Amino acid sequence: MAAVLGVDEAGRGAVLGPLVVAGVAVEEEALEALWALGVRDSKLVPRGRRRALVRAMVQAGARGRVVVIPASRVDQENLTLLELEAMALLLRALGPAWAVVDAPVGPRAAGRFRSALATASGLELERIAVFPRADRTHPAAAAASLLAKVVRDSYILLLRRAYGDFGWGYPGEAKVRAFLATWFSAHGALPPICRSRWRSVQNLLALPLLEKVAARDGSGENGG
Repeated sequence: MAAVLGVDEAGRGAVLGPLVVAGVAVEEEALEALWALGVRDSKLVPRGRRRALVRAMVQAGARGRVVVIPASRVDQENLTLLELEAMALLLRALGPAWAVVDAPVGPRAAGRFRSALATASGLELERIAVFPRADRTHPAAAAASLLAKVVRDSYILLLRRAYGDFGWGYPGEAKVRAFLATWFSAHGALPPICRSRWRSVQNLLALPLLEKVAARDGSGENGG
């Protein structure tokens, strides 16, 4: 039997908490069964149902693995290269016959990313597909989307116990904006769970002191 590996991430656009890259390997014969279970892109599945779907995937024979990249590392390195490294690790660890990757780059860069992933993972180029919204059209990629989101949400809940309720870590959330402003006002610096070099964080706060820190550190958004 030949396994197909779906790969996707959760938290790429967040400013708080980790980036999680997930791989889910499924035998080709079982792919349609994932759709039947209700496996979909995590954005299309209510948060309260995601964990049960991940359990059902495992019971159906799917094998999963994740790479968790903390905010401190995202802050210091190129985001796309971090994802490439994590995805290559997943391909090597799960050893699929084929891989379907939800593209972390734009369409014009997808070919270069695919070639780099083949080189880094050792899987033949023709056995890797990289395209946008793979999690909407391929069941293995959708399964990876769900696993990544469930794992990231678990990390966020643990971090909220330590830091307080900051929502889910995305810049569009009012809780995130309030948390960052309050923390920065109290501590004169951003929390260690924050991607502090990202321009979106500076825009959220728009504080003179933050601008000085950004200028001192040479800050800029790291990879989009």
